[in-house]
Amino acid sequence: MKKLNQKLAVIQTELKAKKSSYNSFGKYYFRKAEDILEAVKPFLLREGVSVRVDEELIHDTPPTLKSTAIISDGENSITATAIVGVDLNQKGMQTAQQFGAASSYGKKYALGNLFLIDDTA
Repeated sequence: MKKLNQKLAVIQTELKAKKSSYNSFGKYYFRKAEDILEAVKPFLLREGVSVRVDEELIHDTPPTLKSTAIISDGENSITATAIVGVDLNQKGMQTAQQFGAASSYGKKYALGNLFLIDDTA
């Protein structure tokens, strides 16, 4: 496990995930889970690790998703989680879109927790 901790520390120290999307309503840039995953790709082969995100529905009422980001070296793994609610009252969105928005949000924060990405930076 010590080796995996070292590999994760290297990635956390060197990873730069750009904020590639712009919210015109709030007038700010933000990063998506895809931005984090794209930024981590160069480290995968170099450090001998893999990264994935698992999701599960943990409550039906209100719907709540648990996103778990996992880094593994094939023997050991380290995880970070994020819990998000699904807003079924979101106007202008169909149910699939509401779940998709919550899923995207959960993935981003689980990955951010794993790689110590401050979303305000």
